[in-house]
Amino acid sequence: MKAPSIAFLFPVLIVGLIVMVLSRNIGDVPALGPLFDPFVGLAQNDKPTGRALATGLHELQRPVQVYFDEREVPHIFASQQSDLFFAQGYVTASLRLWQMDFVTYASAGRLAEVLGPKYLDKDRLQRRLGILEAAKKSLAFIEQDSQTNQVLTAYTKGVNAYIEQLHYKDYPLEYKLFAGKPEPWSKLKTVLIMKYMATALSGYDEDMAMSSMRLALGKDFDRVYPEWTPDNSPAAQRAATQLARHRPASADSLGYLNYAFLQGITTVTPSEYNPKLGSNNWVVSGKKTKSGNPILCNDLHLSLSLPAIWLEMQLSAPGINVYGVSIPGAPAIIVGFNSSIAWGTTNGATDVKDWYKLKIADDYSAYEFDGQWRKTTARVEEIKVRDAATVYDTIYSTVHGPIVMDRRFHEKPELLNYALRWELHNPSNDILAFIKLNTATNYQQYRAAISHYACPVQNFIYAGKDNDIAITHQGKITRKWAEQGRFVLDGTKKSHLPTSYIPEDSLPVSHNPGSGYLFSANNRPTDEKYPYYYNGYYSETRAARIHTLLAADNQFDVAKMEQMQLDNTNGFAAQAMPVLLAALDRTKLNAAQLKFLAAIENWRGDYSQQDTTAILFDLWWDNVEDYTWDELRNYPFYSQAPKDEVLLQLIARDPQNRYFNRINTAATEDAAAVIQSSFVDAVARIVEKAGEGASPAWGQVNKINVTHLSTLAAFSRMGISSGGNPEAINAISKNWGPSWRMIVELGDKPKAYGIYPGGQSGDVGSPHYTDFIDDWQKGRYYELHFYTSEQEAKAATKAAWQLGN
Repeated sequence: MKAPSIAFLFPVLIVGLIVMVLSRNIGDVPALGPLFDPFVGLAQNDKPTGRALATGLHELQRPVQVYFDEREVPHIFASQQSDLFFAQGYVTASLRLWQMDFVTYASAGRLAEVLGPKYLDKDRLQRRLGILEAAKKSLAFIEQDSQTNQVLTAYTKGVNAYIEQLHYKDYPLEYKLFAGKPEPWSKLKTVLIMKYMATALSGYDEDMAMSSMRLALGKDFDRVYPEWTPDNSPAAQRAATQLARHRPASADSLGYLNYAFLQGITTVTPSEYNPKLGSNNWVVSGKKTKSGNPILCNDLHLSLSLPAIWLEMQLSAPGINVYGVSIPGAPAIIVGFNSSIAWGTTNGATDVKDWYKLKIADDYSAYEFDGQWRKTTARVEEIKVRDAATVYDTIYSTVHGPIVMDRRFHEKPELLNYALRWELHNPSNDILAFIKLNTATNYQQYRAAISHYACPVQNFIYAGKDNDIAITHQGKITRKWAEQGRFVLDGTKKSHLPTSYIPEDSLPVSHNPGSGYLFSANNRPTDEKYPYYYNGYYSETRAARIHTLLAADNQFDVAKMEQMQLDNTNGFAAQAMPVLLAALDRTKLNAAQLKFLAAIENWRGDYSQQDTTAILFDLWWDNVEDYTWDELRNYPFYSQAPKDEVLLQLIARDPQNRYFNRINTAATEDAAAVIQSSFVDAVARIVEKAGEGASPAWGQVNKINVTHLSTLAAFSRMGISSGGNPEAINAISKNWGPSWRMIVELGDKPKAYGIYPGGQSGDVGSPHYTDFIDDWQKGRYYELHFYTSEQEAKAATKAAWQLGN
C-alpha cells in the first residue's frame, strides 16, 4: 500500500490541533473544537433532509407516508389522526428543531440558561410578564379537552421520536455553535410557542404615554389623538346596527386621572411596537370573480426571520385533508384551506393589556383594593444562568395581575408598582380553534371552531366553496365603560376591574354582505354605532385601498389578486399630495427645487422598487410631521406621533392652528409655511446625498433584513432591495413584511398559490434554507400542491419517507 503524502497529512494534523485547542471553553465563547471536527461538526450539517431518519417508530399504529414536493413541502398521509399528528411533530422537528427549541427558551425566559448572563434581564422581564405562568395555566386547561390533549400528546411524541434518534453529528448547527443540545419536547413547550406568538401580536401598549399626554394637552387631546377618524372602513359593519346598546356609563368619568394620580411619571420607555405594520385579508364571493368561485387572500405581516416563522405542509387522514402553514412546534394548520373552506387571519389590533396603578405596602405583602387591604400572592422564579449562579426572582401579583416592575427590577421606571391585566394570562385553548378549522366544511363549523380562540383578538376571514363568505373579530374582549383601558386605571377601585366579556354572539361579524366582498387590514371592526366600547391601535389606510380596489372590479381572478397583494400604492400619500401641492408657493422655489417639484406633481403614491419620487415624499411628509408636532416631542413621556390622517385634516381644515408654529424659530408659521420649509429641506437632503439629478430609486433605500433568530449576520439575508411601504397593501419596511402570502380559489378542487420569505429547512447548510426569498422579493408565487389522495401525491413527487415500526 502506498503511504499517504505529506501534503495530505499536513491539513489533517492542522485540523487535529485546532480541534484539540478549541475543545475547551474560553470565557463566554463555547468550546469550538467539536464544531470543526469533520466527523461530527459543521461538515455534517450539509446533509439532505432525513439522513438521520429512524427506521423504527413504535408509537405509530400504522405506517405513515410523507411525500416531499420540489420545494421540500411535506405532504403527510396517515390512516388515523393520532398517527397524522405524531408524523407532523416528527417531520417538523426534522426541518426546524433548533427554531422550535429556541423559541420556547425565549418565551419561557430561559435564554440566560444557554446564552449567558447578558440575557438575564430579558429573562426576568419575560417571567415577570407572566408568559411561563400563563402557559402552565393554559396547559392545565387544555388537557381537560380530550381532543386537544390527544393531538398535543401525539405531536409531542413525534417530536421526541425524532430527538431521541439524533447523535451530536445530526444536531442542527446552532446547537453546535452555542454548545447546547435539544431537550425533550413537552406539551408545555407547544403552549409556550403559542404564547410567544400571542405576545408578538399583543404589542399595543400606550396606556402610560396616553394618560400623560391627555393631562398635558387638556381639551386638545381628543383632537390630536382621536379614537375615531372619518376614514374608518369597518371590517364587520353589520354587527354595528343589529345589537342593542350595551355600553355602561363611565364609572367615575375620567376624574381620577389627574397629576396627583400620575405623580412620578417623568418619562416613558420607548415602545418597540410598530403600529404601522400589520396584515391584510380579504375575500370575494363568486359574483365578483370570473370563475364564479370565491377567492380568499391573506398576507400576514410579521417580523421577517430565519428560520421562517411558518412551515408549509399538507396533513391528510380520515376526516381531515388540509393544506397551509403551521407554526413550528405546534400542531395543525394555522392559516390555510381544505376541499370545502379557506380561512385567514389579521391582527384585530384591539387592546388586551391594561395597567393598574397600585397602592402597595413597602414590603409588597399587601395592596389596597376596594377600601380594604388584600394580601399579594408571591411566586419565586428560578432562572438558571450559564456559567453563573442561579437567580431567584420573587414576583408579586394582585387581583389585576403581576407587578412587573418593583424596587428590585425596574427597567421601565414609569411602571414601578403597576400591575398588568392581560388577557393572555387567562387559561385558553386557542389550539382547539385551529384543530377544528382544519376539518370544518361550512360556515357554522367555522364559527364553532373560532369560538375557542381567545387572545389576542384576530380578524378571522372565511370562504366556503358554496360561496359563503364571512369575517369575525374574534377573541376575548372585556366589557368596558367609555375609554376604560385607554388610560392607566386605578388599582384601588373595584369598579376599574372588568367583570365580563362581550358575548360571543355580539362580537363584530359580517356574513354574506350585499357587496360580495369583505376585508380587514388592522382597521376598526365597526363604526361608532357598535353598542360596546373597545379600544386599540387601528390603521385605516391599507383597508381603504383594499376597499377601493375590491369595489371597482367584478371580474377577479388569481392574477388580479396577486397584483393586489403586491400593490405598492401608499393610499395616504395619494390623498395627501393634492393638499400639500396646493399649499406650496412655487414662486419661492429655485430651479433645482422646481425640478423636484415637477417630478412629484403627477406622482400617485407608487412605492415600487424603481420609483424615484417616493423618497422625496417620505422626506417631505416626515418634515411636515416633525415640524408640526415639535411641541409634543418636548414632553418626556411622548411616545407616538398623532396619526397621519389627523395631521392632514388639520392642514386642510385649520391651517392657522397653533401647532404649526415651530417652537425654535423666530417667525410665526402656519400650515403653508411648514409645508414650504419641509419641501425645501427635503430637496436639500436629497441633493446632499444624491446630487441634483433625481431622488434615488425606492429600492435603493428600502432595504429589508431577514434576520436569523440568533441575529448572526452569516445566517441572515440582509439588505434586500424591496418595493412596498408600511401604508401600502404590500406593507414592508426593514425587518417586517408579508411573512406568508396566500391566495385560494375554491371550487371543485382548490387552486392555491403562496410564498414566504425563507425556506422549508431550518438547516443553514440546506439548499432549502432561503430558497424562497428571491422569488418572494420579486413578487412571485408558487402553486400549492393540494393532493386529494395519497396516490396522487405519490405520482407527483420524487422523494418520500415511510414512517412506521
